[in-house]
Amino acid sequence: MSTSMVRKRLPDGSLRSLPKGELAEMAEALVNLTSFRRKASGSLETVGGPIDVAVITKGDGFVWIKRKHYFDSDRNQQFYTNYFEEEN
Repeated sequence: MSTSMVRKRLPDGSLRSLPKGELAEMAEALVNLTSFRRKASGSLETVGGPIDVAVITKGDGFVWIKRKHYFDSDRNQQFYTNYFEEEN
């Protein structure tokens, strides 16, 4: 469901008044609802699985709100040691 479709169904201006965090939660909820609807209807499951959520604004740019991890951090400590190592 696109943002324009959501705006047509909600009262005028109601999305504009929501904080960025709540908009991100709503976007994630819409993806989850779409996934559930596809499973329940028996159609192709083209939506689902772990969901990454980010907010993009003029002031802050791209900011991750929720991001899945692609590997177990406990088993890949060397990655974090190298990644977060301070440059001297």
